[in-house]
Amino acid sequence: MSMRWPGLLLASGLLAFAQAPADFGVTNLTPPVLDPMPGPRYSPRLRVWQGIPSIERTARGRLWATWYGGPIIEGQRGEGNYAVLVTSDDAGRTWSPPVAVYDATPFFGGITLDPHLWIDPAGRLWWFVNRVLPVKDPNGPYSVWGFRADDPDSPAPKWQAPVFAGYGSALNKPTVLANGDWLRPVDTFDKADPLRTRFWLSRDQGKTFTFLSKTSVKDGSFSEQMVVERRDGSLLAFSRATYGIAQWESFDRGATWQNDRPLTTERGVNARFHFRRLKSGALLLILNDDPKVRTRMTAMLSDDEGRTWPHRLLLDDRALVTYPDATEGPAGTLTIIYDRGRYVKGEQEILFARITDADIRTGKLIDPASRLRQVINRLADHGGGVRETNEMRKARDAHEKRLAEAAARK
Repeated sequence: MSMRWPGLLLASGLLAFAQAPADFGVTNLTPPVLDPMPGPRYSPRLRVWQGIPSIERTARGRLWATWYGGPIIEGQRGEGNYAVLVTSDDAGRTWSPPVAVYDATPFFGGITLDPHLWIDPAGRLWWFVNRVLPVKDPNGPYSVWGFRADDPDSPAPKWQAPVFAGYGSALNKPTVLANGDWLRPVDTFDKADPLRTRFWLSRDQGKTFTFLSKTSVKDGSFSEQMVVERRDGSLLAFSRATYGIAQWESFDRGATWQNDRPLTTERGVNARFHFRRLKSGALLLILNDDPKVRTRMTAMLSDDEGRTWPHRLLLDDRALVTYPDATEGPAGTLTIIYDRGRYVKGEQEILFARITDADIRTGKLIDPASRLRQVINRLADHGGGVRETNEMRKARDAHEKRLAEAAARK
């Protein structure tokens, strides 16, 4: 015999939730909550995988990094994945344990997706997180939220109430336009919708975000789009596609989009890239410089608004290096974060490179402070991670075969 209590089912001495989020008035617009004092549940020792990182640098030099991981493979339901936030006050030589965590799991079995960081023009740090809730909503179950810290040089900043930043999921930083608007890329994750590539806009420095436009991308994969404003005021957008990277344009500040065409089919495998304008005026593109395999993480520069990319620096030529993000410091200093071997025993690393604009133009490290393949976190170092490698084995084998064939041809 069982008894029903409001919101609970009592049976055989066990308590379990028996009502849906809607029974408690929960919608996709119910704000999320972060944990500023994460416990041992979020230690790397208990993680099975991790990846998809993002990085930022404050004006005073403090580095912030975020990524997501947990006890199950990415994007899955269960006692699930979460986003961690760590910091470094010594240029990345050492990193803190998680100083904050975003975990949607306790809230009606929500799902946490890829987080990212952004420093806005006022120097405030934004930690954008993505949530999936089991709710019925005409806009879908995905939502983007931004937590803001006005004191990002503090090792334990105070976080403001979260701001709703769009329906969907967002992996990449906003773009600040010349008129002061913030353009926010979002992907609805609705594979049945050809117009799943969306843009949201903030005209009040992040107090609110409103829907602006949507477009299709031929042969698009996960949108993962990024935008720069060109010198003539038009917008150039790059987006992940099954063949590489797509590009398209807007001549009305993102209200409409046109001229969808390939940027490249020879590099930028179906994975995230990083695209931005540097303080020097050059455009930066970081991607996998390979047509098929997630290898050869490379930084490239363009001086002609993205028409050509003659300057290149190889950052990491190993297998399964992917999903770059970057931040720019003084004097052309770039800090680039990425992951390696998300599901591979002994790897499962979050790494960064510290380079300069001049390093890329020269094609090698010339700045004495530049360095590559710097480890932020490696699960095996903490007793965590997978014990056997199953996923991605074919990708690794294909990569090693190609390296062997290339060596034999020399």
